[in-house]
Amino acid sequence: MMLFRDIVVWAVQALLFCLGIGMAGLGAHLASPLIAGILGIDGLIAAAVIFFAVVAALGWIGNRFWPAGWMHNPLL
Repeated sequence: MMLFRDIVVWAVQALLFCLGIGMAGLGAHLASPLIAGILGIDGLIAAAVIFFAVVAALGWIGNRFWPAGWMHNPLL
């Protein structure tokens, strides 16, 4: 049951992340290039993808090398 809960949580997080990136991209596409440039949406999408990839990698490394006794992650 813990594995199912972890998979559901990860799937919901991935869905919300993709939805946010998609909405930002759609906003940049539908809005004029001037508005997209002012808001910096084109740079924000790349920065968000890189940030979350680095944080996920650091979190995985941290869980792999310094596992806490109270933490249960069957996927590691």
